[in-house]
Amino acid sequence: MMKFLGLIMKRPSDSQIRIAKIVLGIMLILTGIAAFNIQNLSLENSIFGINLDATSKQYISYIIMGIGIIPLVLWGLDINLLSRGRTRILQIVFAIILFIISGMFVETPTLSVDIFYFLLWLVVFIAGVTGKAITKKGLKTGQKITKIRV
Repeated sequence: MMKFLGLIMKRPSDSQIRIAKIVLGIMLILTGIAAFNIQNLSLENSIFGINLDATSKQYISYIIMGIGIIPLVLWGLDINLLSRGRTRILQIVFAIILFIISGMFVETPTLSVDIFYFLLWLVVFIAGVTGKAITKKGLKTGQKITKIRV
């Protein structure tokens, strides 16, 4: 147990972080495709009290299928646009979006992809709160580094 806690406490390498983000993006894209094309799941009729028609449900399903492009491109290619604190906030907001997506599906009697989205939400949220899913290049983005010579 202590070895597991020690493993969690240390910071992963940049290549491990990038691989994890690429795998997350691929899993999100494949899960969205599996939800709508293979399992033929449907969305709720209303989201946040707004009634949805067939075309808006279809647009939302395309957005859910493409949501994995964000971690695949931005985080997988190590593109850092924001500072460390704002990147953590962006990761937490992305986790909340995944949580909302997990509640959009119509309930089925079998285990479905909504459970998978919920578990991914938990992983992304923990990574955003701890800040361990930011590469070393991203840790220094937005900081003014000056050398002091004595």
